[in-house]
Amino acid sequence: MTTRPSIRPSIFAFALCSLLAACGGGSDSSTAYTLGGTVKGLTTNGLVLMNSNATVAVASGASSFTFSDQMTGDYTVSVATQPDGQTCVATNASGSGGSTVTSVVVNCRSYAAFTSNLTGMNLAQLSVGSTGALVAQSPATLATSSSPSSLSTSADGKFAYVGFLDSSAIGIYSISGTTGALTAVGSGAAQSAGYGLAISPNSKYLYVSNYGNASVSQFTIGSTGALTAMSTAAVAAGVNPYGVAVSPDGLYVYVANSSGNTISQYAVGSSGALTALTPASVSVTSSGTGPVNLAIDPSSKYVYVTLANSAKLAQFSIGSGGLLTALSPTSVSTGTTPHNLVVSPSGRYVYVTNAGDNTVSQYSTSSGKLTALPTATVATGANPRGISTSPDGSYVYVTNYNDATVTSYSVGSSGALTSVGTASTNGAGPTTVSAR
Repeated sequence: MTTRPSIRPSIFAFALCSLLAACGGGSDSSTAYTLGGTVKGLTTNGLVLMNSNATVAVASGASSFTFSDQMTGDYTVSVATQPDGQTCVATNASGSGGSTVTSVVVNCRSYAAFTSNLTGMNLAQLSVGSTGALVAQSPATLATSSSPSSLSTSADGKFAYVGFLDSSAIGIYSISGTTGALTAVGSGAAQSAGYGLAISPNSKYLYVSNYGNASVSQFTIGSTGALTAMSTAAVAAGVNPYGVAVSPDGLYVYVANSSGNTISQYAVGSSGALTALTPASVSVTSSGTGPVNLAIDPSSKYVYVTLANSAKLAQFSIGSGGLLTALSPTSVSTGTTPHNLVVSPSGRYVYVTNAGDNTVSQYSTSSGKLTALPTATVATGANPRGISTSPDGSYVYVTNYNDATVTSYSVGSSGALTSVGTASTNGAGPTTVSAR
């Protein structure tokens, strides 16, 4: 009788692992696969999706997408470029590869705008129409338990964060991928109440100015929008920090210290944590006093700061190490009591709300230096405070604190603003506005 040779256990285990592509039964990370999914609501061109270094352009009206490159390993699909006039959000966007993936869903919607209504103790949510005019959503507002002083939306269009005048809490809201409506999903806690918050361009970090604490709180943002305080929960700032801004390249953070008449300057580490530069701050007193808000141009080369006590807008260049240097001239004139400001997505124009004379100042830029447009100001409602552009730069929105309204402006070819309507915020004392 012929005796068959026995199969050694180690050889059997190796063969089994080879069949399953991994001993745990998972996918082989080296196996190439096709990555794609569905698209909903896309009505304009310009959408570009990304996974690692691979990109795919998605045309208006498309109902699906597929990356032409074969993928290996895990995937995370994100929106690299938003389409014209819309915001798109990818869901079911991460997972393990190894076989064809079609489960990613990209929802696209028209822009939505939100205001923080300080004395009304609510948030307004509005839809942006085809002309840029705003219409209240349903419901028109969401109540808050404290007085909301600031509001910011993440660049990926998924979340909004709210700071409060009378509470150290930070409200966390998800933004519907189809309607733009807000839903409260949780809260975080800063060191004190404050006026400013800013989200990093990659939507991974949140920075909050602690007005009464002379510090800046720093958080990581989770996949659900939840905030986790960094191991160093706050870093030192100047006296009464007010506005805060992150450079579009994500490398630096700047804070306007309203009572200290300085701008704090920080480098952003690989984990999002802030480290003060040397020197830790620069003075604005050569131009004026009362720095309250600041904005950075899209190239991350220039910083502009409103000086509320001096009717001035200070202008700085950003050096290779992030240090600020005053331009010459160091400032330009604004209207009375300049409060907030915004740089257009193109970087060609800057707009400033003047709370004291009910106007918006408008400027063109050249090598970072500002020049008033031929029509230097346009009229607003009473006591304009917050200002924002639409993501594509076609429209500008201004909150009118005393009127409980927000005015919409179209942006002309020369950067000049033209009013296209005023909508109620359905809540008193609107401060900030954000469109996404």
